[in-house]
Amino acid sequence: MKKTRFVLLLTINVLLTSCAGELTDTRPRIAVSIEPLRYFTEQIAGDRYKVTTLMPTGGSPETYEPTPHQMVELSQSQLFFAVGTLGFEQTQLGKMAETAPELKIVPLMKGVNLLAAHHGGNTSNSADPHVWMSTNNARILASNICDALCEADSANAETYTDNLKRFDASVDSIDTVIRAELKDVSHRTFLIYHPALGYFARDYGLLQLAVEQDGKEPSAARMQQLITTCKAENVRVVFIEKEYSGKSARRIAEQLDAKVSIINPLGYDWPAELSTISKALKNEGTTQVR
Repeated sequence: MKKTRFVLLLTINVLLTSCAGELTDTRPRIAVSIEPLRYFTEQIAGDRYKVTTLMPTGGSPETYEPTPHQMVELSQSQLFFAVGTLGFEQTQLGKMAETAPELKIVPLMKGVNLLAAHHGGNTSNSADPHVWMSTNNARILASNICDALCEADSANAETYTDNLKRFDASVDSIDTVIRAELKDVSHRTFLIYHPALGYFARDYGLLQLAVEQDGKEPSAARMQQLITTCKAENVRVVFIEKEYSGKSARRIAEQLDAKVSIINPLGYDWPAELSTISKALKNEGTTQVR
């Protein structure tokens, strides 16, 4: 009984401490739709804003629905940064505007040269939503973030523009490293379970082949077609996103004797994710596959 009472008191203390921490953070708030946008926003905003992410880790950008508690938190934010291309954004932005009419919603894809989405090998009329997986696009997204912050907080505009310059310099360094790593990669085609690297492929002259077909596992005929194509292209790397089991992609990798690389395009650490991708391609693209 004493042990139970101690655990209960400890839990209450942790909760009260957490709530007190929230109350003492008086910074204005910005909400973003996904974690990579939190990374970009924090690079530009510095410590002047508290940045929160709407979609939790493990959520689906296509089907996610904010909870009532998140909608309340959203109404307390000054700005909401959205990619503007994600499925849940397109279905939820209207509801957000109704629930929080004072909230300024800022789609960040303005100025991005969009790719058409691919479903089962076919080009669709919709845009590829994964615009942040590109150094070129990252500069555009960050510039749009900077513009919104300068408008919302003009007194600190110089700080935001200085932060943008530093961010652009860091992106230039990342881009230089990736180009050096991929320079001598002879096999320019890779396979991925969910087609999240179209913009990365465009940046660096690569070809992305996707396993997923309209959000579903591929048919047997599609699997055989992919295996044949991958063999012809001498694919050496198969990417699987963290949130997917990617069983079919793993089976194809076994057929190809190719390396499986787990990536997380929805992760916060954007530079690390790009590095993981380029290193996987470099290590398997310039040496004999085991």
